[in-house]
Order: sequence, then C-alpha cells, then structure tokens
Amino acid sequence: MSKIFHVARLAVLIFGAPFVAQAQGLPFNTPTALPLALSENAVRVFVMHTAAGTLLRDGNEVSDALDRRLDVDLVPVVVPYGVTQKTTLFVGVPYFWKNFQMDGLEESSNGFGDVFIQVKQELLKQNFRGGTTRFAVFGRSSFPTGNTKRNGEPLAAPLRLGAGVVDLSGAAALTHVDNRIGITGMMRYNVAAASHEGVRRGDRFQYGLALGYRLFPVVYESFTDKTWVAYLEFNGTVEAPAAGDGTSLENSGGHTLLISPGLQFIPTPNVLFEATIQVPVVRELRGEQLGSDWSLAVGGRVLMTFLDR
Repeated sequence: MSKIFHVARLAVLIFGAPFVAQAQGLPFNTPTALPLALSENAVRVFVMHTAAGTLLRDGNEVSDALDRRLDVDLVPVVVPYGVTQKTTLFVGVPYFWKNFQMDGLEESSNGFGDVFIQVKQELLKQNFRGGTTRFAVFGRSSFPTGNTKRNGEPLAAPLRLGAGVVDLSGAAALTHVDNRIGITGMMRYNVAAASHEGVRRGDRFQYGLALGYRLFPVVYESFTDKTWVAYLEFNGTVEAPAAGDGTSLENSGGHTLLISPGLQFIPTPNVLFEATIQVPVVRELRGEQLGSDWSLAVGGRVLMTFLDR
C-alpha cells in the first residue's frame, strides 16, 4: 500500500464541477452526461488498488494449486477540454504498478498504459427548478502505447500495460438530477481493431447504473455550503471469448458485475474529495480465470483555473 500513498502525494487532485453537480455530486465509476467542470478545462487524477486472488472455473470458486494473485495500483490522468458548450474532448493515460504471484514466484511491471482520446457530445439538456436531465454520447479510441514486452520477450498477460492494438468504443449516458436525488444510466460497446500476437480480444459490452443521494445539506442556504453525497453504483461487463487462429479460446470471456458504494465531500464549489470500494456480485467467467476480489479508489477533484479560456 506504500505505493498508493506515494502516488496520493503526487496526485493532488482533480476537476471541479458546476453548481448542479455540486448539488448532487458526480459518479465515480459511471460516465455521466452532466457537464464536468467550470469551462470543462481541468485535470483529474485518482488512485485505485485492485486485488485479484480467486480462481474461478466456469464461475465457481476452486482451489488454486499455483496460488496465483494479481495486485494492480492504477493512477489515471485525464485532461478534459470544453471545445464548445456541448462538446468536450478528453485526453488521458493510466499509470500502472502490477505485481503477479504464481507458484511461489513473483514478478512485477510498471509504466504508462495506452493513451486514449475521447469526445463527449451532449444531445439533450432540460433544466428545471432544482434539477436537470442530460443525455450525451461518447466516442473513444485508445492507442497501443502501453508496453507488452520486456527485453524483446512478451510479458505475461497479467503484467502487460496495454492491449497492443487500437481499441474503439462508443457509449451513451443519461443523467437525471432532481434536488437531492440523482440517477445515471450508461451503455458502452468496445471492439479491438486487430489481433495482438495472434490473439484477438473479444468484443465487450459494458453497462452501468449510478444512484446518488445528497446527505447534507437538506436545503442549500448558500452556494458555498459544504456538501456530502452518497453513491451506489452497479457496473457490469459482458465480454465475448478471445480468439486465436479463428478459434475461440477456452479460458476467456464472461460476465462480471460490480457493486460500488461511495462517498463524496464537497467543501467548496471547486473542490471535491471522494472514495469508493468495488466488490463483485457476479463473476460468471468462461473456463478457468483469476477473478477480481475488490477494488478501492480514493481521490478528489479541484478546478484548475489556469486552464480557463
């Protein structure tokens, strides 16, 4: 965990939000159709630790004679830029620390992952007293900048820092905020543009639902009121089997559903601190695969005024 605290000192935090988001907060794991920051010019960074140490066979837990375990520390850095009032450009890159243990041996890797570019286009905006409804679509592409080899030899799959190919995805999100209550629904479809080392990753369908409730204040007295928001998110992934030489690979693909309670504290209109933990409720994976046990993420958001136009 020492790496997490080291990164937390470096990652002094994230992007602010307009008043409607302050009144409700922003989901941690689910893309939102809400505007993200004043002028949407900011930097976001948070720290996430994920532990995977349960071997699954067709969705059932089994003993692992090799005693495998994967720990990942992740710090994504994302810079959004408001091109217009309805169009936002995002550029980002994750930084990974990965540690894989198997049969008493331990190996690690670290570095930047795949750079991505994303465009968000707002298609619907309906404001009313105490709330808003927004609908937006997203287009995203990631590029094979993350390392997949070491000394010219392929890294083990759990230690790779990137996909090795261009990834393309499209998504849509609908957000409704009504005073103290907020709800966001999201769907995304992702495809790999090519194979990597003879293996083509399966297409992925992702879905999410985020429920938010403002705990305090019950009624705003001023724009600077300190705000507490609780969130409960459901995030799922259905992945098709990977393929090699045109044949589906046995130990790949499946359905995972994570539930994520979270808490956000907004002390001022341009600062937000947050934490969330993810635990799996569905791990229906094909064949034998290592399943995620839990993830913990902490961070915050702060308006970077020097990026304002």
